[in-house]
Amino acid sequence: MNKKNLIIIVSIVLLLLAAGVIYYRLLASNEAVNQAEIRPKQTIKVTPGSLQQKTSATGFVAPLEEKRLSFPARGSGSTKIKEIYVEEGERVMEDQILIELDKTAAQLQYIKAQNSYNRSKINGSATEIEEARLNLVLSGEELENTELKAPFAGVITEITVEEGGHYTSGTAAVIIDNSRLTIEVLIEESDIPYVKLGQPVLVTLESLPGEVISGQVVEIADQVVNNNNIVTLPLTVLLEQSDFDIKIGSSADLDIITGQVDNKIIVPITAVINRNGQEFVMKVENERSQAAPVVTGLTDGLRIVIESGLEAGEIIIINTFQHNKEVTSGEQFRPGGFMPGMGGMKGGR
Repeated sequence: MNKKNLIIIVSIVLLLLAAGVIYYRLLASNEAVNQAEIRPKQTIKVTPGSLQQKTSATGFVAPLEEKRLSFPARGSGSTKIKEIYVEEGERVMEDQILIELDKTAAQLQYIKAQNSYNRSKINGSATEIEEARLNLVLSGEELENTELKAPFAGVITEITVEEGGHYTSGTAAVIIDNSRLTIEVLIEESDIPYVKLGQPVLVTLESLPGEVISGQVVEIADQVVNNNNIVTLPLTVLLEQSDFDIKIGSSADLDIITGQVDNKIIVPITAVINRNGQEFVMKVENERSQAAPVVTGLTDGLRIVIESGLEAGEIIIINTFQHNKEVTSGEQFRPGGFMPGMGGMKGGR
């Protein structure tokens, strides 16, 4: 055998030895992963449960309706305020008279119009009769408009005129309907696809510590608000009636329930890891861990629904990423698994 052939043979032998060493090291690494000590506190037995996905927002309590009341536009000049029948803070009924203007001028005009109409019916033409009738209608409306009435049942929160003073135009009183309360909030742009009409809402108030009040999304704006390139969407929540003394203007924290599931497998979000778009959990069987692909669903930011890939009663590792980081010391996990540090954990909104 010449020297050249001997060198080739030796090189082949050395390559085979190196390949064998690498192969056995990989086997040992995978065996170490599978046989790594798994402490009880690192695992949980999965069970069905319930989960709510929420969108949070803040706002202020407002009445169901608020209206600034004024007398209808008058011809010219001002009219004396004859009498104010209510006080601020007083509850009133629909169509109740709140404020009355002096009627003298309006009554005089109505009587004149009535007399004119009666005369026209005796010897006037058809157009003269119609003109007199219309004038009588307008005079009647002018007389009726000397009374300011409540458009709905509610509470008078403000009176801006004084008895004996004169009214020309503008707001005379403010009324609110506080039989039901609302909260107007702005939600973040990223939450817009998840919020729908009719969704339930849980409300807490700083003025009522420890109490939770239910509500419902009743109105969603058609247009977003752009404030210094921060895009939000206004929506209105209607609170359910309660016996609590809730003050108008109170600050409120809201959790809008954008999704809810019951009797589903739910695990800590730290139990799920993502590699190249595929999510995994670590199942534990016979004291060995094995990567198992799963399909996830709703999340509340701390827990996540497993739609498929896990059954009730199976045991999984709570913190998948941390566990594999410890047992592999940075080496690749077994074939078909994943490498610590690759991909990203799927989190909540």
